[in-house]
Amino acid sequence: MTITFHGPFRIATGRGRPGINAVVDPDDLLPASSLKGLMRDSAERLLPAAPGLVTAVFGGPQHPGAWGWDAVEFTGGAGSGPVVVTRAHVALDEETGTARHDHLRYAEEVWARTAEFSVTQCAPLPATDGPALTVADHRTVLACAAAGVHALGAGRRRGLGWVRFTPEEPTVDEALLARFGTLAEQWRNPRA
Repeated sequence: MTITFHGPFRIATGRGRPGINAVVDPDDLLPASSLKGLMRDSAERLLPAAPGLVTAVFGGPQHPGAWGWDAVEFTGGAGSGPVVVTRAHVALDEETGTARHDHLRYAEEVWARTAEFSVTQCAPLPATDGPALTVADHRTVLACAAAGVHALGAGRRRGLGWVRFTPEEPTVDEALLARFGTLAEQWRNPRA
């Protein structure tokens, strides 16, 4: 999968350090667990009537999934690696529209051009409570879920983290979307 960044993103560690309120992990700017969570959320939004299909592909409390997410590798050529910058944030007073007293905070954010990661099968496909699934079915759901991701990290509703995920294989085209629709319908009506 390729990630194209349309602006900065922030996946904070949850801990600050002196002078900075929201800190990123310089050794893991975009954790694999975040990628899996984003893709699962996308699949849940794309398949609201087929939660069993999402669980079959991504795993659940009763069984682990068959897929593993590899670490992100930032790409884009020499000198275009990720850059961490610090940005100041202020809270505004709703009545006056001016900065509120004592509400200045600093947060790190990451600027990057592109990154790549892989989703690989690391276990046998689990038995399902619905129609049988093939590896191609799983890959169809994974590719469509990836294509449905458009934002990641903190502040994604305020302009941070706008991205495009592009699956390399399988390619999201009309045939794959038709297969995805068929899977969704089968899992919506398992007896049909």
